[in-house]
Amino acid sequence: MSMYARRSSRHVVDGQLELMPLMNVFVALIPMLLLSAVFIKISVIDLSAPPTAESDADRDNKPKLALAVTIKDDYFVVEGDRIQKRVIVRAQENAEEQLSGALGEIVAQYPDNHEIMIISQAKTKYEDIISVMDISRDAGLPSVSLLGAD
Repeated sequence: MSMYARRSSRHVVDGQLELMPLMNVFVALIPMLLLSAVFIKISVIDLSAPPTAESDADRDNKPKLALAVTIKDDYFVVEGDRIQKRVIVRAQENAEEQLSGALGEIVAQYPDNHEIMIISQAKTKYEDIISVMDISRDAGLPSVSLLGAD
């Protein structure tokens, strides 16, 4: 019985934990996790408010062009004051090139105009809006306004 008594006796253990090895693991692990993380590039699309009736046209005494591109399901419509309305069928392979050419011609005729309004429907795809915005910026129209059509 004395043998069982010795086994059941409890030993007193020092109650302090060594945290240094665990902290060393964290010091090595956290930088590795930060370096392996994937960061997403976030970009901003510059938009401006649509011009009001008493905007710059009244202040400068110059009539504004009011250039607009309407995005429909089957076609683009380029229109504005003092320009001929153009309809570009989207089913064509070079529809975006035609739109770029039409906007380039307008910019060449009216170099003081830097504004364009993009009018889209509620069901217009985001990619289509961004594509028209990129085309208009490439054509020389950096000030883009976005409007919704009924």
